Amino acid sequence: MRLSIAAVVATFLAGFAAVTERAAGEETRRFDLRIENGRLVGDLKTVRVRRNDTVEINWSADRRTAIHLHGYHIETVVDAGTPGTMAFRARATGRFPIETHDRAGRHRTLIYLEVHPR
Repeated sequence: MRLSIAAVVATFLAGFAAVTERAAGEETRRFDLRIENGRLVGDLKTVRVRRNDTVEINWSADRRTAIHLHGYHIETVVDAGTPGTMAFRARATGRFPIETHDRAGRHRTLIYLEVHPR
């Protein structure tokens, strides 16, 4: 079977476009957030990323804190002096609360994650 040069070039360009599209989502978006007295320090209300971004949220806290990212079902526990990280690929678009969960079962929204389409 012989392929024409045009067919080979078209196949190459299609593969290159797919790799380029994936590479566009390869950016790692890092956020360093701190919790004190059960509240987020600073005035940031929303973490904004794009679909397919790699996201890394680094948490620190003044006391043991359980943190849950709804919609992605990611949980991490941060101890005082021991940071924790949520790392994931932003596949689902939308607005997702990130909450603390205390021992009494109460939930408090710290911040929102917004994942926008590319």
